[in-house]
Amino acid sequence: MDSSDGRIVFVGLMPHAPVLIPQVGQGREREAREVVDAMTELSRRMMKQRPDRLVLISPHSPRQQGRFGIWSETRIAGDLGRFRAQEVQINLPMDAAFAGALEEGICWEIRGEVLDHGASVPLYFLTENGWDGPTTLLSLNYPGDGGLVELGRAIAGVAGRLGGTTAVIASGDMSHALIPGAPAGFEPRAKEFDARFVELIKSRRYEEVQRIDPVLQELAAEDVVDSSVIGAASVDWSAQGAEFLAYQGPFGVGYSVAVLFADE
Repeated sequence: MDSSDGRIVFVGLMPHAPVLIPQVGQGREREAREVVDAMTELSRRMMKQRPDRLVLISPHSPRQQGRFGIWSETRIAGDLGRFRAQEVQINLPMDAAFAGALEEGICWEIRGEVLDHGASVPLYFLTENGWDGPTTLLSLNYPGDGGLVELGRAIAGVAGRLGGTTAVIASGDMSHALIPGAPAGFEPRAKEFDARFVELIKSRRYEEVQRIDPVLQELAAEDVVDSSVIGAASVDWSAQGAEFLAYQGPFGVGYSVAVLFADE
């Protein structure tokens, strides 16, 4: 591959609730049918871009203060046994070239950890639709540490130097407090966060996602902002080919699926 050809060809936003996977949901996933169908559609659209590598940002992978993490095992492998679906297996090659180029001064190495659902749920849909290539899994730093835009730009820089084509997936769920009994309890203002986030993504105002009221973010107990900012910054906020595909929150957690960027 010629390094001059290196570019990011796709950026997507995917939720990570295990219940969306049929083997876990056991029928409950039908309550979020629009989101499930959108996850499949987004996966197909990514595959149409024929990316050489995938970078996925998960808010549930292990964190350290002040630094981002990068999965450094030979394989990105795990299952959904914790959710009574041992048969759902993820097993992808870790992209050693990308990891080696990115980790210098930016990331710490994640080793000996269990693959988290923030990664395995999006990867389930992506692999079901044909993805089997080199994959980089990134974790976030602590909330408020900053550096999100810088990481997005670093991803773009490595993609450019290595050549070929790269897809980026931001994994994130929205409010975890939409209804009584939700994972974070019920917060009346949680729906305000979801409405604001969806508005900004639909109107392609990605930079403004960074400026959503932090108090509202905390009340909503969201984990979608940071990964979305990194993904959008990796293409310098471009919304070329963008399309908002779905939003639902039947279980008290908001799920959005969106193509943030696609090379057309």
